[in-house]
Amino acid sequence: MRKLSNLLVAVLLLNLLPAAPLTAAETLNFSCSAQVAEAFGKPLMQEFINTSGIVVNTHVSSSNLAISRLLNGFSQIAGSARPLRRQEIESGLIEIPICRDPLVIIVHRDCSAVSLTSDQVRRIFNGEIDNWKEICGKDQPVTAIVPGKETAAFANFHRLAMRMNDIHYDFMTWKSTAAVEAVRYMPGAISFIGHVAVMDMPDIKMLSIDGKSATDTDYPYMQTFSLVTRGKPEQTARALIDYALSDRVTNFIVTHDMIPVID
Repeated sequence: MRKLSNLLVAVLLLNLLPAAPLTAAETLNFSCSAQVAEAFGKPLMQEFINTSGIVVNTHVSSSNLAISRLLNGFSQIAGSARPLRRQEIESGLIEIPICRDPLVIIVHRDCSAVSLTSDQVRRIFNGEIDNWKEICGKDQPVTAIVPGKETAAFANFHRLAMRMNDIHYDFMTWKSTAAVEAVRYMPGAISFIGHVAVMDMPDIKMLSIDGKSATDTDYPYMQTFSLVTRGKPEQTARALIDYALSDRVTNFIVTHDMIPVID
């Protein structure tokens, strides 16, 4: 309830900020996590550029680096897939949640498994289960691939799926989306990523967890994508926030099986 109240206050404060005319020459430096970049994609950002006349310079990285760049003045707004930390809030950062996206467990398309229990997920990623024969009868080593520790995908999985227990893995990628490419070409591989990043990939299979698919409202692993500003947003950042909260983006969120934070 407190989180919802804080969100409503943040949105109301942003809506009360005075509007000023924008010019075509204005630019916006946007630091964005790889998952958020995949979620909203190039078409939506290009549409924002075309309709607003604002030139957007996007730097795609981990959520941690995106927030660090915001704090250090390299950008006016950040896109993050993890909650703000207390010290970041105390530094004046404001978080505007946009949507929730399932954090899905993915495997190569040839994997015969279709579902895992949450206990099996933990046992795979803590190293107890190292062969698929224990899951689906196929004698094949499990190759655990994880995004880098600085990514929101890793942090959210550590919190939601592993309950803060250690994660054991065979390979680690720098960006969260790079783990997807590894799974595409490696039979026996397993990883995790935001659902919207892989929903149209034929080489990737998403597994149900405890009988719940990613499109079920009670799917157990959900992460929130947010826009973040440092204090009162500059006018160009405010324009992007307004666009992200518009009906156009909300409709995009719903049709891509994400959940809008505010209906």
